[in-house]
Amino acid sequence: MALRIGFVGTGGIANWHLGHLSKIEGTKVVSVCDVNKERVEAAAIDWKAKPYTDYERMLNEQELDALYICTPPFAHGDAEISSAERGIHLFIEKPISLSLNKAKEIEISIMKNKIITSVGYQRRYEDTVDKIRFNLKGSIPGLFMGYYLGRIPGVDWWRRKEKSGGQMIEQTTHIFDLARYLFGEVKNVFAVERRGLIEDVKDYNIEDASSVTLVLESGLVGTIYSACFLSYAEKVGMDIYLKDRKIEYDGGIKIIELNQERRISSSTDAGLIEDQVFIEAVKSGDSSNIKSDYSDGLKTLEVTLAANESIKKEKVIKL
Repeated sequence: MALRIGFVGTGGIANWHLGHLSKIEGTKVVSVCDVNKERVEAAAIDWKAKPYTDYERMLNEQELDALYICTPPFAHGDAEISSAERGIHLFIEKPISLSLNKAKEIEISIMKNKIITSVGYQRRYEDTVDKIRFNLKGSIPGLFMGYYLGRIPGVDWWRRKEKSGGQMIEQTTHIFDLARYLFGEVKNVFAVERRGLIEDVKDYNIEDASSVTLVLESGLVGTIYSACFLSYAEKVGMDIYLKDRKIEYDGGIKIIELNQERRISSSTDAGLIEDQVFIEAVKSGDSSNIKSDYSDGLKTLEVTLAANESIKKEKVIKL
């Protein structure tokens, strides 16, 4: 019998996941929910699912095995708890919340009800990231620099700090998460921001650029840069410096040594794999192959929230 799947949120990221699910056997999207009636009705037609504008009504009327929560950051919270209390397994898009206290409340409900969860940090599933982890075994990195540099995304809520959390929380979170995945936990965070470059965008109140220095428990230091004021192509990735080599990651990887360099391209669809792993975990009850569950995603959220706090208080935040 096919897994019965629902969606809360039917925007671009939801359609990305829906496309993956159409390739995964044993799944059926039975219901979709969005506060935008026109959008949810269009999604319902596309995916032959029942539309809702109230997630509580959907949860009451549908017997779901799993739910994808693909809402903007400010809308996370109650739907996760309501679903967990009903025993529905959850795929939750990042960032998981704008509030650490709310995220911890959700985590308690997830743990209490033994819910399988996956958070949308698909870069962890890239074959090139696996190769970086393998390359780093037995080595001691000295420094890393991460980047998420580009334009303002074309959704209104992203431009508002109170709705998106800002670029570090909503977008560069992928690079913060990658740093944790590759190097371990963060103990100190210090961040600064730049404003005043973007003056022609309506209702814009987030940082134009930021620089966040991290000190990890291992002693490794690194800085992650964000910018959304550019009008040209993005730079998204990370540079890792060791005594005898440099690893450049941008989806693919380049390993630079004294007399040679190697380029390795990615050959996987990380987003599809991420969804396949979640679906298999729900079917089998074994979540061991999920690379970022809710509790892990909460740790990444804590780092990015600390960066915002550091900017506000102009001091180092200790985790």
